[in-house]
Amino acid sequence: MSDKVTLTIDDKLFHVNQGTTVLQASTQNGIYIPSLCAHPELEPYGGCRLCLVEVEGLRGYPTACTSRVEEGMVVRTQGKALQDMRREVLQFILSEHPASCLICDEGKECARYQETIRKVGLTTGCRWCPKDGDCELQKVVDYLVIEDIAFPVYYRGFPLEHEDPFYDRDYNLCIYCARCVRVCEEHRRSSVLALKQRGRFTTVGPAFNLSHVEAGCEFCGACVSVCPTGALSEKSRKWWGVPEAFHPSFCPLCSLHCDLQILTRNGKVVGTLPPGDPHLSGGELCVKGRFCLSELVSHPDRVGVPQYLFPEGGVGVISWDQAMQKARERLQEFEGSRAAFYLSPDLTREEIWVARQFAEKVVHTSYITSSFLDQNLVSFASLAQKSAGLKDIEGSKAIVSIFLNGNYNYAPLTLAIKRAAEKGVPYYQIGWFEDTTSRFAVHRSVPSPGQEGAFFRGIIRALEGKRGVSPEIEELAKSLRASAILVLGPWVLDLTEGPDILRSIEEIIARTNCGVFAPYPCGNLGGLLSLANAGLREEVDLLIGEGKIDLLYLVGDVPFQKRPPVHFIVHQGVFPPPDELLADLVLPAAMWGETTGSYAGIKGNQKMSPTVVTPAGAARSHQEIFEQLAKALGKEEVGLAPSEAGEHFQLRPAIKPSGASPSSASWREASNPLTLFPFVLVQERNPHRFQGTDLGGLIAGLRSIAPEDTLIVHPVDAARIGLGDGDSVLVESKDGARTFPVMLRRIVVPGFVYLTASHRALAFSCNPCPVHLRRPSV
Repeated sequence: MSDKVTLTIDDKLFHVNQGTTVLQASTQNGIYIPSLCAHPELEPYGGCRLCLVEVEGLRGYPTACTSRVEEGMVVRTQGKALQDMRREVLQFILSEHPASCLICDEGKECARYQETIRKVGLTTGCRWCPKDGDCELQKVVDYLVIEDIAFPVYYRGFPLEHEDPFYDRDYNLCIYCARCVRVCEEHRRSSVLALKQRGRFTTVGPAFNLSHVEAGCEFCGACVSVCPTGALSEKSRKWWGVPEAFHPSFCPLCSLHCDLQILTRNGKVVGTLPPGDPHLSGGELCVKGRFCLSELVSHPDRVGVPQYLFPEGGVGVISWDQAMQKARERLQEFEGSRAAFYLSPDLTREEIWVARQFAEKVVHTSYITSSFLDQNLVSFASLAQKSAGLKDIEGSKAIVSIFLNGNYNYAPLTLAIKRAAEKGVPYYQIGWFEDTTSRFAVHRSVPSPGQEGAFFRGIIRALEGKRGVSPEIEELAKSLRASAILVLGPWVLDLTEGPDILRSIEEIIARTNCGVFAPYPCGNLGGLLSLANAGLREEVDLLIGEGKIDLLYLVGDVPFQKRPPVHFIVHQGVFPPPDELLADLVLPAAMWGETTGSYAGIKGNQKMSPTVVTPAGAARSHQEIFEQLAKALGKEEVGLAPSEAGEHFQLRPAIKPSGASPSSASWREASNPLTLFPFVLVQERNPHRFQGTDLGGLIAGLRSIAPEDTLIVHPVDAARIGLGDGDSVLVESKDGARTFPVMLRRIVVPGFVYLTASHRALAFSCNPCPVHLRRPSV
């Protein structure tokens, strides 16, 4: 049987695939049928009724988006009767939509001469709308030539909603196409949105009057992308107008490197979108890739000019020539083994390679490291090198996620898990987090605090066929024997028993046919490990503590919040260093979108980011800065060209620092921790960082949903002890006590509280940690 059917559309013969809708068949062959609710990533809906067509042999006028093609079908998409019906339907829609500009005979002249009039709070016409010129409703009105509205016009008068972090909502512009509701449910599998109330008072949002944050919104922006009107508009590019260019690129903020396109206008990065037609792709971006990147590139707090810490007069702005002179003087003084370089794992492969060449050939030091490089991460990286693909997750026989925090992270990964679970793949979740995948789990395991290592050793005992394990662990072992995929969250690196857990996972993989998916906690860690010839950061930390390092050169990395005991610090990066670091020389560097470079993924695959705008202020690329420094030092003959080296894993052995690392013994000193301490604190180093800087500190929207140094408490626990959102609480442990602001969220299970640490050091030594929560004394 052929998989093609033959049909006639407007007297032309076409051959299309079986199962295609009439609307799809027409669009594929260049025949325009107006529609406002249809979308290629969504199931046919038939809500707007604008795609009415005439099918020979059928009574009435079916909608093209819900009608499947049949062999020999004859379709007419034009004709006076069809167009009159479409105009009448469209007038119904416009009667409750601010439409004065749409039907005004002076609209074109108004658009030419009154462009800035749109920058107002309330939209009463196209010239006042942030979607002006980029609106699907405008296109349909122009096609059907609507010159008047024959029905009573009603303005619904909904208040504008500005409360949520990344986009505004004006439901006076909503046409009830339900695209946003459907993309949230069908594509993102989140089901956060619903149509609320009835008739002309219908709006869209989470049920029970919850906020988007309370309802578990991921802020992926899919709803904004598919909205055909200005009902949903991004805060950060609301008034930029229609982008002038779309540049294919990828997101550098985690190792999944999601494809996206960069939107530019007037030489500025104004936004990012999923690949494809801007209106026809819901995409798989997380909140950071969808909303944060454009704000990063254009952020006003970026380092714009070189700065120098004058001994007699504080920090001052200097020229690049002066900066080169200062760097030459001090680098000559401290070159050799008394110099150390810290490189960010968010640099491109080319930047990492050039920094290494500069350190080794110009400064003559082998001390190269990164604030991320510790022994735990090396163990994690060895697992990440074995990672399966996202398609392997969807096609697996079982999935077990281990300490995965999918809130605002790894959107393609969490989507793959949800899609697999919907197909019947058993999904098991181990950990204390409630994330977007939790409702798809057939079973959730919460290891006893302080016994995480024992939990995984119990799985190994079950795999060995030994008795005395719990039914829960036996069920997990059964799934692991069935060639499951282990999804390992980077958060395991922050657990006190993390090294034991990683060793157990290695053994589980060796005993079964399990695959593993382990995303790196930062964008180009694979490139750093393979190209930098770096050692563990403990090596350099030890030398600094012993007074053996005089020059500290930080390339996009912020390993210290306060100045260590060194003589000179160069900070070469995108954002300012911490004030208390007292960097002597600050050199402004270009970033993603302003320079071309490649990143290495978790399996060694590479992606290239293009240059689409000029660097902000006086910023220069890292390659250019190092080349100019080499020239200033009289070593311009040293080759600093980007590397063609392969992506092999390479890490120099490190000097072991003195003093034992924290262990789980501190937890086990208490015979019954949960009796002595009513809460368990779980800590995580901030996953939302770029080149050493907290993204939440720069981007207000991200700070409102994922703040640093804020204690996340489950609402049930908060009600029990009388805490409210925004209150302060004193967290007491055996290490001491610290005060934090409180945010009520359902992302941790009751009995646990969650803290994102602001720097590499956790707030308390053991993790998880038994704590008391008390109101601080006034």
